Amino acid sequence: MWGRLIVLLLPVAVLGVWLKLLRIGNFFPAAGPVEVLAKVASDLAFGAAWMLLWMLACWFAKGTVRTVVFYLAHLATIVVGVFTVINHEYVSRTGNPLTWDEMAYAWRQQGELSSLLQSQMSSSVIALLAFAVLAPIVVPPLLGPLVSRLLRKRPGRKAKAAAVAVLALLLVLSSWSAPTVSAAFSLAAPVQLAVTPVREAMAYPEGLADPTVLPTPDATKLVDRDGKHKNLVVITLESHRATSTLPETRQSVTPVMDALAQSAIRPERGYAVLPHTSKALTAVTCGISPALDSENSEADPGSLPAKCLPELLGEQGYSSAFFQSATENFERRRGTVANFGYQDFTPVDEMSPIGFRRVNYFGYEDDIMLDPARKWLVAHSGQPFMLGMLTVTGHHDYALEGFDLIDFVDDPLLNKYLNGIHYQDQFVGHVLDMFKELGLYDNTVFVITGDHGEGFGEHRVFQHDNTIYDEGLRIPYLIIDPSKEGKLIEGPANQLAVLPTAVDLLGFDLVSDTQYKPSLMSDEPQGPVVATCYARGRCAATMDGDMKVIHHFGDRRDEVYDLSVDPYETNDLAAGTDSGWVSEQSDIALKWYLEAENAYAAYHESK
Repeated sequence: MWGRLIVLLLPVAVLGVWLKLLRIGNFFPAAGPVEVLAKVASDLAFGAAWMLLWMLACWFAKGTVRTVVFYLAHLATIVVGVFTVINHEYVSRTGNPLTWDEMAYAWRQQGELSSLLQSQMSSSVIALLAFAVLAPIVVPPLLGPLVSRLLRKRPGRKAKAAAVAVLALLLVLSSWSAPTVSAAFSLAAPVQLAVTPVREAMAYPEGLADPTVLPTPDATKLVDRDGKHKNLVVITLESHRATSTLPETRQSVTPVMDALAQSAIRPERGYAVLPHTSKALTAVTCGISPALDSENSEADPGSLPAKCLPELLGEQGYSSAFFQSATENFERRRGTVANFGYQDFTPVDEMSPIGFRRVNYFGYEDDIMLDPARKWLVAHSGQPFMLGMLTVTGHHDYALEGFDLIDFVDDPLLNKYLNGIHYQDQFVGHVLDMFKELGLYDNTVFVITGDHGEGFGEHRVFQHDNTIYDEGLRIPYLIIDPSKEGKLIEGPANQLAVLPTAVDLLGFDLVSDTQYKPSLMSDEPQGPVVATCYARGRCAATMDGDMKVIHHFGDRRDEVYDLSVDPYETNDLAAGTDSGWVSEQSDIALKWYLEAENAYAAYHESK
């Protein structure tokens, strides 16, 4: 039995260490022996603890209970092995560890994510999963007897106390990470999964929050200022990072928006509030912080503690519609759009795909929206309207089926993404041309913004949800009013300024007891701009003028960057920056987060 137990437990311990070494080689190719050891120490300690834990459990158990424990060790080892492999693939592709919330999200969205998961199932992944499942079943019966014969001398009873002490020490060591490295990267996958809820619970000190004010959406309204009633179009560009964050390219990626910038009202640096689509749409459309959860609660009926642009404008006689080139069911978009107050919703499921190409696992190229949108505009052009459009071409996995790719950069994956961004830029031009053809352009205000950016390993993070650096947060942010000259607003502004700026340009005053950001036309300071990661307690940032502070919640030292001279965030100034000021900036982000959470909770409790 003891030989079988050792043979059962050893492979999963070795698997965790081996996969961590692969990730170190991938993310930290220049790491020396000391750095490698610091990053793999948790896996070594956890592997040893895993083996000792089950050996002690069997040692202390007797009779039938020992048999049950022995087979529980088999089942638990398979589960840990499979999770270790899945976490390895997730970290390798995103730069972030897998958490309970992310697994719950994947389970809820399994239908929509099935195509993505299939596209990521390489032969190496299948082989690793097969090893994790089959090794605990097949290897122990084959090699266990041989190992048992080699164990000539078994430890006596006096060794039990020492073994328990060693186990406790190993568990402590497995949860330790060096202060110079990221705990999220360094901790063994099962340990990281276990400690994440603890870290999240301790992330936000309640004492920072001001007393909660109950949101009262009914108190918000628009007051007509000049009776002009211009139309409003809000184009949200999927995964579209600001071109100023891109590496050097062989030709311009966004020539349409580059030209529009000269006549646009725009902040010097535009930012997402939270780099996740449904959250960004809430910030853009409603002017309030989105629900800071991973439950997609913005799609739940009556979940938003504010009136959003379509509803506010609807009260002024506007009709409204929302079009998207993504499937309806992804993130329950119909519910979210209804909560915003849009009267009509047309997802790609209701559009003809003939003549259009798939661009990723849940959408078609964005021009598929043009004809349905044109028909809607013709039908509603007799009254003022708001039109929302959400693209999808820039979204992972950047499949771009049937596209002739432009050669922007050498990296194949980044180049496909840039082609998607270029396509979205062309789509903006097509929308504006359509409005000119219909004679609607001069009487329409256009908001063109990204939902979030996209990372490609610039800071060892990929995609968007938890990419807190500017490649994940910086977005295009253009407001076009044909009756007004372009205006550059100094400093940063985030998506929360869209609503007050839009209603201002449409000729309305916003009356509310809710605190909104100032209109970009007001010349009032936007104040420190705050952003947060999708995962609770993972990362947050404040942008105050040219300075940016990234708070890592103890995972590693906080970072400080001067974006005026270091736009790619390569020179961390934290060591030479006043720690008191850094703490103050971090507290601004934590206070904002807590007060947003508390406001949503108070609103839901009041219903």
